[in-house]
Amino acid sequence: RQASISTDQKKDLVKFVWRTAGPKTLLVTGQEILSVGYDPIWFAAVRSASPALLFDKWKRFEVFAHSQNRLRIEQTDDNRATFGRYTIDGGTPSAPENLLICGLIISLLEKIGCLDLRCEMPLGDGPGYCIREGDRFSLPDDINSLETASWTIEWKSFLPRGKEPTSESNLPQIAFPESCNATTRSTIMRVIRLLMLDVGRQWKVSDLAREAGLSARSLQRKLSDADLSFSHLVRIVRIHEACRLLKESEAPITTIAFCAGFSDSAHFSRDFRASMGMS
Repeated sequence: RQASISTDQKKDLVKFVWRTAGPKTLLVTGQEILSVGYDPIWFAAVRSASPALLFDKWKRFEVFAHSQNRLRIEQTDDNRATFGRYTIDGGTPSAPENLLICGLIISLLEKIGCLDLRCEMPLGDGPGYCIREGDRFSLPDDINSLETASWTIEWKSFLPRGKEPTSESNLPQIAFPESCNATTRSTIMRVIRLLMLDVGRQWKVSDLAREAGLSARSLQRKLSDADLSFSHLVRIVRIHEACRLLKESEAPITTIAFCAGFSDSAHFSRDFRASMGMS
């Protein structure tokens, strides 16, 4: 599961699928990616509470992975986004790679709760070609006329999927000061549960307060009463999740850093050493 192959080998593999099973297979592969078993990256992706949060994670992971091929994402409104594939050295990703990534994005959006999704790609000089509508993929007879490097995805509505709450035994332990009352302790633990629902999210104090039904000022006051700051609490949760992944998965450390919500591997290394006393 943790096999690592070169970029050229990956490209050859995708082209082999294109030649032997057809371009549509690459689109459909995205529908299967979430059923291959537990993987921290996909688990983090489908915890996203909105398309915007999913897109943010995608772009952040490209940086983590030092990917040469990137995906330009622009969410034009609540129910529509445009995508463009490019390489950081000015090249052009291949059509097989583009279809694979497009199919994966579609699958992830549907998984987090985008309903009645429709995807369209440019087709020569004519109108766009609908490659996905309802639960069906479609490609034109002349695949070479399809401009696979860009596409638009629309969805009629968004219904967030319910997330399994973290069990009490898997929550980080907080050393509350004696002066901290029961109400404040309860609020802090409720906030921790919210953070644990999506550790990979780049949380802001205003977002967390809103999720908890508090004002930002009220949340910060509660944290202060517990001798905590917002950044300290987030760090506790991220290190806790990173330790769980280190123990329970074989994922590379870079993957763990991403899934635990750190901005980059260096940030993870510094915080882990400061919190745990070891590299």
